[in-house]
Amino acid sequence: MQISCVIPTKNRPEMTCRAIASVFAQDTPVSEIIVVDDGSTDHTVALVAARFPEVQMVQRSDLGPGLARNAGVDAASGEVVMFLDSDDVWLAGHVSSLVRTLARGYPVAYGVTKNCDQVGDGEFCIPEPGMVMEGQCLAALARWCFLVPSAMAVETGAFAAVGGFGSGELGEDWSFFIRLAQRFPFGFCGEEPITLRYLHGGSLCNCANNDRIETLLGSVSLALAETDASPENLTRFQALADWTRSQGDWQTIQQWYISLKQEELI
Repeated sequence: MQISCVIPTKNRPEMTCRAIASVFAQDTPVSEIIVVDDGSTDHTVALVAARFPEVQMVQRSDLGPGLARNAGVDAASGEVVMFLDSDDVWLAGHVSSLVRTLARGYPVAYGVTKNCDQVGDGEFCIPEPGMVMEGQCLAALARWCFLVPSAMAVETGAFAAVGGFGSGELGEDWSFFIRLAQRFPFGFCGEEPITLRYLHGGSLCNCANNDRIETLLGSVSLALAETDASPENLTRFQALADWTRSQGDWQTIQQWYISLKQEELI
């Protein structure tokens, strides 16, 4: 199986190198690593080229994370694509766990991400215990996004079939997962975390003001409207969106998520 790893980045030289190093540390190697530099104005490109000359660099400008991932997939030659955001790392066994899950007949596989909140302190996992799903996942994704790009693998044919990620800085992944779940079953690779995610001051999920959350809600609403999600699921998401718009004023996605749980909206 030919596996491509796609890493979007912008102005994160050391983080990007840390991410790349975690790919090279895997016991199951990938076939290629593609870094998509989305218009860095610092030395990110030069540092990656110096430390990892075997990595393929694709240079674009201000696409945003979703479209940058798409550019990486366009340049990829693998049958399977795995993603890694530049401020995340793959833990030991990441690739092998996802490959075993794909081998069970799933075109999409995902695992647990351990999140280290360097702003609000503490740790948590995505998905949380009790939120794990396998098989048909559309109804669950209509409630909340329970996976992240850095902890998933997708066959390139399935990726192409749904048109890849959308634009925007928040919600582009959730909308992509919804479109995938409309057509393909998801496989889950186990309770042990396969990805480590750092939530720092520059994380997009830690810069979740009202305007960005509003854009996220619009993106997810459009994605759900294109599916065969049940009226109950659509109504539930609409209630989540309406409550969010009426309350507002979160700084991070995690704060918003905790508030939604307290209101029993997810």
